[in-house]
Amino acid sequence: MRACVGATVPARAPVRRSTHRRTRRGGSAVVKAASPETDGFARDGAPRTSVRRSEPSPGDAGVRLSRRLSLFGGLAGVASAASLAEALPATAGEVLDQLQALLSDAEAAIEADPENDALLGQRTFFENQLERTQLNASFVDRLRPRVRSGELPYLQRVAFAVRDDLWEDEIYFWKNAMGCRVTRELYGGADGKTVAGVVLAFGQESLSADDGGKGGVELRKASSAIASSETSSATSSSTANRAAAANAFGAPSGGVGSLAYVSLSVPYGVRVSRIYEAGGELVYGFGYFDVRSPSGYAVRARVAARRDPMELVALNVPDVAASAAFFETAFGMRASTPLDQNGYAPKSPPGSRLMTFGEVKETLGILLQPSQALEDPEAAKKRGEAFAGVRFGGGGGETAVADAEARAAAVGNDSQPCAVSAEGYEAWEADVARGARALPFKYNEPPPVAEN
Repeated sequence: MRACVGATVPARAPVRRSTHRRTRRGGSAVVKAASPETDGFARDGAPRTSVRRSEPSPGDAGVRLSRRLSLFGGLAGVASAASLAEALPATAGEVLDQLQALLSDAEAAIEADPENDALLGQRTFFENQLERTQLNASFVDRLRPRVRSGELPYLQRVAFAVRDDLWEDEIYFWKNAMGCRVTRELYGGADGKTVAGVVLAFGQESLSADDGGKGGVELRKASSAIASSETSSATSSSTANRAAAANAFGAPSGGVGSLAYVSLSVPYGVRVSRIYEAGGELVYGFGYFDVRSPSGYAVRARVAARRDPMELVALNVPDVAASAAFFETAFGMRASTPLDQNGYAPKSPPGSRLMTFGEVKETLGILLQPSQALEDPEAAKKRGEAFAGVRFGGGGGETAVADAEARAAAVGNDSQPCAVSAEGYEAWEADVARGARALPFKYNEPPPVAEN
């Protein structure tokens, strides 16, 4: 299948700062845009599980809670505590156990100090986080066996080829401005041990984790994007996976379409000052945020709750029906009308179709927009030159991966919207787990704060 080798990146002046850069105190305010969305978390079909509560323990409960939260900056770091717990590698049950422990400590502390408004707020926060994680666990429990068996493919992540001089700025943008976490490193080079890229997500990628099933953003160094033998793991020996990785970057166009934007539902707000610190640009910011990354491509973010904050990647294509047929034939995706849930953001152009695997509100999707609606097609194409395609996963082993690639090739390059690649489910899960275990903690450190 056609992919996007040697994807070029718009020539933008690099912002030469470390990923863990120093900022002025107060320079990282979280801004929440006015929005009609208060809770976009979809619960269709998910069994509602009651929030588990442990009996409060008297005595040192307040001390235990204080010690737990001190790791995340005291009482002001409650959200960071929960988000970090959900982002770090964990197996089934671990995230729920961590949140349950935090909730139990909060309840016990309230018993000792029932009039403490801060503790009451913490309890409410942890109750909500626990309920959301329970609902997410129910969702991935339903999805995992279908993907593993090959019944249902899975759109796992979008990929970008990043100029080496913008590498740290792109990581900073997604991590500290948008609120993602680096989940694993990707390897390449002659020795298979050189860091060639990273994957970021709003939680865990794995479908075996309580807070898993989160779509990812792959940032791949442009200098290592053409290595023919690179894989997402230095130890992978699968021929099919090596081929899929090599096909991740093909002809510069990567298909007949161009990137419009990546859409996010950011749960804790957008950090505007850090967009600029990363060398990005805020284009619009009322009700939603139109942002340019350091590499120049567009990100549209709204402040809302959704099971997976990675909402969709929007592509401009010359023939929506043909592009929809490509994804239907090659990967079994389904076309539906765009949701356009944010009343402040522009509506999708007439004739647009949203491609998903039936879970429209739950998983990462692909929005196909008619390129005829573009006011400046050349400018739009230039802004999306870093886009390197989408990654699918699915069960059935190497044969299923090869079959998906064969179906995609049979449809024809004239209707393929962008670069695509596929990898087997078991190999992908192994890479995710291996990468999470080996991930340097530096990626989870907050940016240092300097005095004025």
